Amino acid sequence: MGCSHAIRSLVHESERYLARFAHPRIAEIRNDVARLGSGPINQLVPQAPACGFLNEAIAAIADADSLRDALRIAQPFLHWVTYDAYPATEIGPGFPKAHAFASIIGGQGFIHASDWELGLFVIAPGILYRDHHHAAPELYAPLTGPHRWRFGVNDTWQEKPPHEPVWNEPWAVHATLTGDVPFLCLFVWTHDVDLPAKVVHAEDWHLLES
Repeated sequence: MGCSHAIRSLVHESERYLARFAHPRIAEIRNDVARLGSGPINQLVPQAPACGFLNEAIAAIADADSLRDALRIAQPFLHWVTYDAYPATEIGPGFPKAHAFASIIGGQGFIHASDWELGLFVIAPGILYRDHHHAAPELYAPLTGPHRWRFGVNDTWQEKPPHEPVWNEPWAVHATLTGDVPFLCLFVWTHDVDLPAKVVHAEDWHLLES
């Protein structure tokens, strides 16, 4: 299967996957995926995630067979990069080497979109994605799990299974602590995608990263 067919199938299966969720913002996102996903598909230079773990993450997907299969077919064509907007002194030494994302629609992805982005995000097991926030409203649709989340610097950690979406309003603080399997999700930023995310300091990072 060629790149264009593989990416078109991945977009289609992503929209179908999101249909299982009743959140009203996800209904809007599905409409955006269907509308934007029909645009022309550009060819990207394939690049594997430097952090590794993509094969393990895909293998860990359960109860989403069609999306998993579409992702496997599209995998050779994806262009994975790291998010480099965080100062190294703030995001910590572990996260930059332990994550990657691949834009599908918008960003530097296959299909052009203005101020809107859909992609995939992978993080190695046992990694703290430190507390942070950003102007962009954000959907995470985790395909693997369980992983832990908190939604405020002093909030209690919540363990969430796969297929339980997380919606972050603009500038809402959130953090993720990955579990024993790699974290893999669909993500969407619905506007202000070019404004950088910022780290929000928490006192317990050294404990969580030790």
